Amino acid sequence: MPTIKTYDEQELLSRIADGDATVYPYLHDTFYNALVYFSLSIIEDQQQAEDIAIDSLVKLWQAPTRFASIGKLRGYLFTLSRNASLNYLKHLRMRERSEQELTAPDTLVDERLEALIVESDLVRLVYQEIERLPESYRQVMELLYVQDLSAAEAAKQLGITMENLRQRKGRAIKELKNELLRKGLSNKLLSLLF
Repeated sequence: MPTIKTYDEQELLSRIADGDATVYPYLHDTFYNALVYFSLSIIEDQQQAEDIAIDSLVKLWQAPTRFASIGKLRGYLFTLSRNASLNYLKHLRMRERSEQELTAPDTLVDERLEALIVESDLVRLVYQEIERLPESYRQVMELLYVQDLSAAEAAKQLGITMENLRQRKGRAIKELKNELLRKGLSNKLLSLLF
């Protein structure tokens, strides 16, 4: 199996801005699994999550964009994935409603689907707030919760000690909780999330 070429940050960002499709294998190798996991956590459909991840990566070539950093690129890809996942849920919800209206107009909307939509809104809100964190906190949260790396893997990738990682994680969670409380989420719900 051929090895995937690696790029330094500026070269990668420049090639993306130029619409250079030769960096696609590297982007796929770097982001695909995290995007699938992220989408799957919203829609619970493996095949659809894989399709959404691929579509998110392909959209880079449909409208090449200049990114200031890898973090901005990552945020863009996760935003595309989140939006596509939410649109998929909305499509399911509309189809479910249509089927229910045809078969039994008085039946209630599937509670499971409603719960998924609420959950996806909650995930969207949490990820929005993660994107607003200071860079060092955001990186820790993305590695631990989005990419699902172990603490040791995240510390190694960031080049920091486990103690420093633990401190950043604690501060990031505290900031997230405070911001989410201000937005109306309950302490009980936040304790389930973090």
